[in-house]
Amino acid sequence: MNLCPCYFRRGQDQGRGISLLIPFRDDDGTRTPAYEWLLKYWAAHLPEAQIVTGTSVSTPFSKTQAFNDARSRATGDIIALIDADCYLDSQVLVQCAKNIRRDRMLGKRLWYIPYRHFYRLNERTTAHILASNPASPVIIPSPPSAADIDNTPEQASHGHWWGAMVQVMPVQAFDLVGGTDPRFTGWGGEDVAFMRALDTLWCKHRTTPNQVLHLWHHAIQAEHKLKVWHGQDSGHSNDALAWRYYAAFGDPRRMRRLVNEYQDGNPPAGEVEARENW
Repeated sequence: MNLCPCYFRRGQDQGRGISLLIPFRDDDGTRTPAYEWLLKYWAAHLPEAQIVTGTSVSTPFSKTQAFNDARSRATGDIIALIDADCYLDSQVLVQCAKNIRRDRMLGKRLWYIPYRHFYRLNERTTAHILASNPASPVIIPSPPSAADIDNTPEQASHGHWWGAMVQVMPVQAFDLVGGTDPRFTGWGGEDVAFMRALDTLWCKHRTTPNQVLHLWHHAIQAEHKLKVWHGQDSGHSNDALAWRYYAAFGDPRRMRRLVNEYQDGNPPAGEVEARENW
C-alpha cells in the first residue's frame, strides 16, 4: 500500500462505513483531555465515520468488555478498535478500509495492524498537541524528534508485534471470533490475544508503513514498572489467560474452543493444561 508520508490529506474520503470503537473510562481523571481532543479530531477528519465509545462496569476496567459494548452499537462494515489515547493519520484508516473492501469483493480476507512504528509522546509534546485545533492539529514528523518521545526508536518498532493501540478489520472478522474476550480485566495481554485469535481464525494481519502516536497521560505502575488500571493489584493478573491464547495461536480448533468458552458463558479454565501442552 502506497501511503503519502504527509499527514492529514484532505478531500479523499470522509470515513463512510467506518465505525471507530473507542474503549474509555477515566477512573483517576487524567485520561479525559486526550480522549476529548481525539473525539474532536476524528469527527473533523472523518466526519462520516461513526464514533462509538464503549465502557465496562468491571473493576478494574476491561478494555475488551468496552470494545464489545461499542460493537453492539456499531453500524459500519469496517470497524477500527482504537485506544482513547491513539493518535493516527485518519487517511491510514481510510486506505485500510478501501483495501479490505476490495479484497472482500474478490472473496479474500484481510485485516490490519495499521502501523509499523509506535512512539510514546512525552508530556510536553502531548500538551502542545492538545492545545492545538483538532481540525488543524500540530503535525508530528515521521519519525518524531527524540525530544518529543519517551521510548527509543528501537522500542518503537515493536508495538505492532502485540497488536497495541489500533486494529482495523471487517465487522465480519470481529463477529466470527465472537468479539474480544471479556475475561481480560485491567491492563495487559488483551490486544495480543485478540490479534492471535484473528490471525488464527480469520487470516494473518498486515501492517502499514506509517507510525502511530500514543498521547501521554498519567499511568499507574505496579511491579517491574508494569502498567495497571485503577483497582488492579498486579501487572501479571491476565498472564494465565494470555498464555492460553499464545498456546492456541495457529491452531484453529484449539483457538475456537478457547473463544467459545466466553461466548458460551463458561468460566476460564485450562491454564495449567495450556502450559503443559505448549
